[in-house]
Amino acid sequence: MVTMCVSRDSLALLLTEEELGDVRSAVRLSLESAGLEPWHDLEAELYGRGDGALLLARPRTPLLSRPRFRRRRWLC
Repeated sequence: MVTMCVSRDSLALLLTEEELGDVRSAVRLSLESAGLEPWHDLEAELYGRGDGALLLARPRTPLLSRPRFRRRRWLC
């Protein structure tokens, strides 16, 4: 595993074929090695190469709850 870029908002890793089995562990290890807190949930994109893959990851944004509005009836 080669860490290309790591921050609290994103992560880029070069992984070998053997490391592709456990992506979450690779992300967690890379964040902890940089002194950052691991993400509870993540989104990732994996781009294959001949001898491995490029992994781009970021923390998953929380779902926003929709504000509840009362419907009004307009009388014309």
